[in-house]
Amino acid sequence: MLGSLLKIFGRGFLHWFTQRTSACSLVVSVVVLSVSNDLFFGLAVFLLILIHFEAGVHTLVSDYMHDSRSKLFMNVSVDLLMISLAKTVFVLLICV
Repeated sequence: MLGSLLKIFGRGFLHWFTQRTSACSLVVSVVVLSVSNDLFFGLAVFLLILIHFEAGVHTLVSDYMHDSRSKLFMNVSVDLLMISLAKTVFVLLICV
């Protein structure tokens, strides 16, 4: 069912949905984090910030870069940066 929905809406809908849900989740998460002051929840909010940041940068790259090789290089670079930052958060989570 999900596969057929993704074929109908395409990749653009999933990207749009990711941006909107991560933005709404961030608003709620920051309020809850300011009240709870929990380290583990703070790391989860940081991962949510990374997801939202990645979606935004991919939008900027696809909208304003016109060379296909430069687009590919930037998208791969952003993905590798997000993977390394997520790994760092998980290492901090394990060490704490």
